[in-house]
Amino acid sequence: MRRVALTIACLLALASTGAARAGSQSEFTGHHQQLFRVVVVPSLNEGNLLALQREGAALGLLVPNAGPRTSQADAFAGMVRGILYNARLARPTDSVLIRVVHTKHVPTAGPAIVVTLPPDRVVANGVRYPVAVLGRGYNGILVSRLTRVPGLVSMADVARTALGTENRLRSQASAHPLTRLAGLEARIGAARDTAMPGSVLVLGLLVLFAVFFPAGAPAALGAALALNLLLGWWGGDDAAAQVVGLGVATVVGGIVAPRVLRTRLALGAFLTGVVLAYAVAMAIHPPAMSLAPLGPELTSRFFGVSNLVEALLLGPALLGAKLLAERFGPLAFAAVALLTLATIGENQLGADGGGAFVVAVAFAVLAIGLWARTWRSAAPALALAVLAVFALLDVDAARKSPDHLSGALHGGFHGLVHVAINRVPLSYDRIIEQWWLVFPGIPALAVALAAARYARTRADCAVIVACLAGLATSLVLNDSPGAVAIAGAASLAMLEGGLVNRTLVRPLVRRWLPAPATPVGSPRPQE
Repeated sequence: MRRVALTIACLLALASTGAARAGSQSEFTGHHQQLFRVVVVPSLNEGNLLALQREGAALGLLVPNAGPRTSQADAFAGMVRGILYNARLARPTDSVLIRVVHTKHVPTAGPAIVVTLPPDRVVANGVRYPVAVLGRGYNGILVSRLTRVPGLVSMADVARTALGTENRLRSQASAHPLTRLAGLEARIGAARDTAMPGSVLVLGLLVLFAVFFPAGAPAALGAALALNLLLGWWGGDDAAAQVVGLGVATVVGGIVAPRVLRTRLALGAFLTGVVLAYAVAMAIHPPAMSLAPLGPELTSRFFGVSNLVEALLLGPALLGAKLLAERFGPLAFAAVALLTLATIGENQLGADGGGAFVVAVAFAVLAIGLWARTWRSAAPALALAVLAVFALLDVDAARKSPDHLSGALHGGFHGLVHVAINRVPLSYDRIIEQWWLVFPGIPALAVALAAARYARTRADCAVIVACLAGLATSLVLNDSPGAVAIAGAASLAMLEGGLVNRTLVRPLVRRWLPAPATPVGSPRPQE
């Protein structure tokens, strides 16, 4: 107990230290002179935007708020304070940073930032609003470091640009900005319409594989994840076609891949390769993940992995690490663990702070299950895993760029308390709202626990327990219980190892189907 207490104390101290560093780098610290007028107009129609384009303005699509709802008052509160305000939380009381002018006439001379806000009533946060930056060399399409998707602008960008901070908006030349923005809007709409039906379809197909053809389940999920990335890079704006594509990839991958990946080493290399592909894609072309069918919600998280993708990647990463470790030992395991941690948590890649802790806990538990003789190693292993996360935080903080991980720890100890308090409306209230998830959740948990209990080897048991530990951590730290539950059930269906097939399906088939008739002339079995 003393060792566990000492470990927890060290982690809290490190958390406070890392948070203080993150909080000391606010780009609004010090004096900033407002370089652009911020002008709010009732609407910006196509004619207004064409006129602004002729004057040389750069155009974009503005996300007014985080969360499922927005309103004019909520959007304005975030705009003047330089934050993307989440309407699930109390109205912000931060300092007002910029002055704003309301007018019915669209300005034709800069420097000015022209925005349109949502209606003065509460509405769904599913619409993006026009924004234009006029003057000071802006032209074409707006580019945001907060979204990493050319043309897509966060409400927090307005104050940063008006004050000329380091993370202000830039612009990118474009011959036809309005056409490009229309295409971007169509792709965003398709991506958001695909996420829920696509993830439910993949889960349903994985359950079928687990029941009837468990050998194909790991490759089926790997194939679905691979196609998701390809659709994010080259996909179009047809949501139905993307959902069908995910289903086809899952089925084909589950049926064909076991015939191609005939060894455990080949399967481990394939699953690890999927994780590596996500890392490479997000490093080279961040919009590939942003616009993927199973991608971030594009209201508060714009780039990197979402909680949904984090939970979907967890199963393949853990199984890939276990299979490669069987052949190459602990060094291969460590390589896969570091790759997964960087893919999900590193600022320039997945940038998911909660996901970094999920990966750290899951791989620490897996390492204990694979090599430790007793569970007394749990505290040191978890401490080492969390140390790796804070090391990642320090590397990201040194870059002084926007980042989900250090942002979550902004403000030292008081910032940590604030984040913990915000978990209630952001996550735990949503768990109560989504109470219906207990219906798929309880059977998935029961099967996973049974699969761990009756696993054929200790290593198979360790993978399932590690996945459960990671999913439990995700439910505690993240704010998307529905996505975590659906994707977590998919990962568990992939890892259950054929338990349902062996103990339920095969006995029922033997009982219900008649035994094949003995051919004439065949020797009878001896008594």
